[in-house]
Amino acid sequence: MALIASTIDARPTVFGNKAVVTGSLTSTGVTSGHIDLSGLLANIDTFVINGSGSTARDAPGSGIDGTLVYLESTVSGAAYQFTAIGNRS
Repeated sequence: MALIASTIDARPTVFGNKAVVTGSLTSTGVTSGHIDLSGLLANIDTFVINGSGSTARDAPGSGIDGTLVYLESTVSGAAYQFTAIGNRS
């Protein structure tokens, strides 16, 4: 799967050994891929993604493997926002 270009918000929220990372992505020309959060998190406990913008979208399927989030069934050209919570690196 290809790496999906995403924008990570500049200031993750930290509480204890946990961090909350938020960001957004636009699925341009692909319907599956992954997001690499290894630069911010040691592991991912939970990941939530939803469509954003003026057109309602179903959330794509996702799976977690360490610090990689795999996405499937994204709509090409659609915008999404996500939140990840995990141990900070």
